[in-house]
Amino acid sequence: MNPRQRRGVLLMVVAAVGAVAVFASVLTYLNSQEERLGRFATVLRLVEDVEAYQPIGQDSVESVEVPSMYFDPEVFITDLSEVETPADQQLVASSHLESGVFLQQGMVQPQPTLTEGEREIAIMVNAETGVAGKVRRGSVVDIYGTFQARDHGESCATRVITEVEVLDIGELRSQETESGGVAGVVPVTFRLDPDSALQLAYAEEFSTKLRLALVSADGGGTPGEEQFCSGDFDDLVDQAADTDERRTPHGG
Repeated sequence: MNPRQRRGVLLMVVAAVGAVAVFASVLTYLNSQEERLGRFATVLRLVEDVEAYQPIGQDSVESVEVPSMYFDPEVFITDLSEVETPADQQLVASSHLESGVFLQQGMVQPQPTLTEGEREIAIMVNAETGVAGKVRRGSVVDIYGTFQARDHGESCATRVITEVEVLDIGELRSQETESGGVAGVVPVTFRLDPDSALQLAYAEEFSTKLRLALVSADGGGTPGEEQFCSGDFDDLVDQAADTDERRTPHGG
């Protein structure tokens, strides 16, 4: 074997030793990572956006393998069957959930149902009176109605219901307006006690307009007066006029 051949064999041996060293290093790294991360667990990840109170089924999720040290099985959901649900109810999102989120306990719940004494009632709402599409399932709203004067009374704006949760929002549909035009409206459903349902039904039938006022997620605070009438408005105008008169300097 000449010197050139010996150098070639030596380089091959060195390359083989290097390959074995690299393989051993990678294997050691993987073992260390496995020891650090521990075993893997299966959790569920959403594959689509889901609005509040909309169904979540097997088609809405996918199973993903994740390091168990970062995903506590008591916090994350590994199977939808783990969530206790009555036989006649389906699972729904408890709030708006975006695609890609890992499902945790509390994110899903059995579909809300009416309890004893509750009534489910829907009203038609358009973009003008429905906070321009900001009201969603799970939103909390106040409901206001404006009433024209009757029998020599006053015209009034009234808060019909305070801080009620939107149970569901239906599909957009067309409705003829009083002027003969067509407006896009959606049915908005609420779960109310009988008295509140009666008040809402009356307001929808006899009010000039029915409006939804979106309540802050931080709370509604002090709601204020329930009613504001034309007499109150006249008083405000008179007060404003008196204030302007006092502020206006009189000429000498």
